[in-house]
Amino acid sequence: MPSTKENGDVHKEIERIVPLGLTHYEAKAWFGHDVLRPLVTRAMFALTLASTIVIVMAGPLAEYFESTLTMHMVVQHLLLVAAGFLFAYGLDLLILVGSRFSEPVSNGYALLLRVNADYNKRGILAFAFAGLVTAYWHIPNNFDAAVLNETVHIQMHFAFLVVGGLIFLGSKLLTRRMRQIAPIVAGKAMGLFGAFLLFTPSHVYEAYPVWEQSETGLVMVVMMLVMDVTLVPYWLYNYFGKVPLSPVES
Repeated sequence: MPSTKENGDVHKEIERIVPLGLTHYEAKAWFGHDVLRPLVTRAMFALTLASTIVIVMAGPLAEYFESTLTMHMVVQHLLLVAAGFLFAYGLDLLILVGSRFSEPVSNGYALLLRVNADYNKRGILAFAFAGLVTAYWHIPNNFDAAVLNETVHIQMHFAFLVVGGLIFLGSKLLTRRMRQIAPIVAGKAMGLFGAFLLFTPSHVYEAYPVWEQSETGLVMVVMMLVMDVTLVPYWLYNYFGKVPLSPVES
């Protein structure tokens, strides 16, 4: 969720771009059409896309996404994390819009913003918890249990939805530069784990054939390298670019 300062900046920007010379009712109509309606549209799109991902993961294609270790651990889990992120994003926008029409919703939203800003400094708490949940479900015994037991499997999928929500919660408190470097850090963690799967001589996840873990590790390492090639130059350009960031963005 955005911080109280970010929320105030949004309202200042809205005040700055409101067309001059409008009556009170014309201004309200403009605000509803040009500000609130796009927010609701984005929220509904995010929630629809997130719901579609979850339905696909639980529908006829579920077996396909669990047919190999790579599809299960990399593709399916990343899609579930993305769905959790989209759910949190969509709900946040809807609550923000609702706060414009309901004082209790506005007060509750402001309270959530303060709590998030006070206890989740720079998103560290949210990211740490997301990392712990992710690590827990990648412990061999836990992962194998989820593959073999449908109830545990559902719990694992729900946990990755929560991870996506936590990532959204933490990312809202990052500066622009921190948002740019965060995916690189996550990619390094994924690449290190992938290297372990690629080179370890032991059979880590017994629910899948041993050769599949080498394939999964290779995919993770390649994904890390692709992220490095694409994101690192972009981050360096923004960091050393000629146009400096404002104090709020840096």
